[in-house]
Amino acid sequence: MVWRELLLAGGLLLVPTSIAATSDCSAAGGLSGTCTTGTINNGGVDVSGTGHTPGGGNNSSSGGSSPGGAGNAGGTGDSGVIWKCMEETCDDDTDDGNGSSVPPITLTDIASFRPHPGVQHMQPDGWTVPGLPTNFYAVVSTHVVHGTLLGRDAAVRFTPVAYHWTYGDGKRATRTTKGGTWNALGLHEFDKTPTSHAYRVEGSYTIRLTIDFTAAYQFAGSPFYPIAGVLPLRANDLHITVDGAKTVLVEHDCAANPSGPGC
Repeated sequence: MVWRELLLAGGLLLVPTSIAATSDCSAAGGLSGTCTTGTINNGGVDVSGTGHTPGGGNNSSSGGSSPGGAGNAGGTGDSGVIWKCMEETCDDDTDDGNGSSVPPITLTDIASFRPHPGVQHMQPDGWTVPGLPTNFYAVVSTHVVHGTLLGRDAAVRFTPVAYHWTYGDGKRATRTTKGGTWNALGLHEFDKTPTSHAYRVEGSYTIRLTIDFTAAYQFAGSPFYPIAGVLPLRANDLHITVDGAKTVLVEHDCAANPSGPGC
């Protein structure tokens, strides 16, 4: 006899639990009754899931507690039942109760998740002086994107781990910190920061930032399970003009007139 685990929308009905779940399922899939995997793909993460149902024995849509009672051989049935084999394969046909053999049905779904791209900023905004540090920093954080897979809740957690700056003057840098404003770092204007860069030659430059994210997925209330690889994602571009410092006479200092020349 083939024993299976019946997964209902409201919880698990075990029939019985003496046989271990299939070895090819992930830990997340083992907890929720499906085989699930997560892969980094095309600027995001794809989470795929595969479940099995024995099909429509007895023409019933009420679910039931034994194989062949799920009904509606074309899907999960009106009750939203998903079956998972409790042995090594799901290749066995299931007796529909009338002596006929009904092949099991495989239910497969893919959900795609895309992270929120980071945003980069600079101080001063849009201009700087040769030889003085220009402060670049990113606004980004760990975040969770939610969705559904096989009709159940799924989510992917994205964590920024590295920041690759290209400054437009032939220089590059990779940092493990996103940086921050001079004020947030407790520094003065034009102080050096862990993410600053000093231009040596006057001109106009474009600054590009790529942020590396790691990812972990969750399915049907399971813990988060890590996905192999790193997802690089481009942030916005910045444009800066590097020009020599000029001394001008102004009526107020920057504290009194923050929008004044050079402020």
